[in-house]
Amino acid sequence: MIRVSTIIPVYNGATTIAAAIDSALAQEFDGQEIIVVNDGSTDGTAEILAGYGDRVRVIDRPNAGSGPARNTGIANARGDLIAMLDADDRWLPGRLSRTIEALQGNRPAVLAFSDYMRADRWGALLERSSVGAPFAHPPSMDELLAHWWPIAPTTVTMRRDAWERCGGFSTIAGFEDLDLFIRAREFGEFEFLAEPLAVFRINNPDVGPDKWSPDNFIRLIVKRYGARACGLVAAVRLTYAHAFAAKALREMDQGHRAEAFRCWRRVIRYDPLYLLQAAHLGRLLRPWNLRRVAKMLLPKPRAQ
Repeated sequence: MIRVSTIIPVYNGATTIAAAIDSALAQEFDGQEIIVVNDGSTDGTAEILAGYGDRVRVIDRPNAGSGPARNTGIANARGDLIAMLDADDRWLPGRLSRTIEALQGNRPAVLAFSDYMRADRWGALLERSSVGAPFAHPPSMDELLAHWWPIAPTTVTMRRDAWERCGGFSTIAGFEDLDLFIRAREFGEFEFLAEPLAVFRINNPDVGPDKWSPDNFIRLIVKRYGARACGLVAAVRLTYAHAFAAKALREMDQGHRAEAFRCWRRVIRYDPLYLLQAAHLGRLLRPWNLRRVAKMLLPKPRAQ
């Protein structure tokens, strides 16, 4: 009998999808089905998926993003529980059974999530634990709206009826997970497991904050929760200011003046007082950063 459906959306994930699927197949749990939603991949993903035969169900669809891809997978799922796994992540032993046990032990809980380890874009582990002490407990709704809570989708097992009550994942690219988790908290409690049960691969820093804009998410969250969500909105804006500042410094190193100026403008857009705050101003005034500024502002030498 199918008890849990593991949903893996994938887009051009030929280099990582096998490790993700293998980590799900290695779980010691009876009653799991694995559904991989091939979201319009154009690389060798389809050939890799074909090699798994009937061990996984593959659903092909035109590319629309991870949120709609997950919705497609869940709509075709047979389990009462939904376990999420991203195509560039992998589960550690016990991930599935431990989160399901947590849900079974707390009937009012709508989802369970765990701590996790981070890996770089090549898969090398960076740190043992990623959920810091202030966040190492199941959050209340007020806490979710006050902070950007570090819930990695790859660690989440959710009741299917909760997903249905939420209306599924939204189309807010980059924030569809956070949006769903906040809405799910309206319908019940969360469970948190302190042990790392998955490996989460971080994004390429060269892509950085340009991959997704937070603007639509901020508008939606303010419309739904009003001033109650001011802490979360501030946290999102500050995170983007940090990310654009880091990208601006990298662009300055490479002599890309126009792109560096664009990034600094985005910093000020998301946090107008960012450069006036002591910590950030001190960072910018460090000798190597002053050299970056001078290099960017001084006229380029003319070609002879």
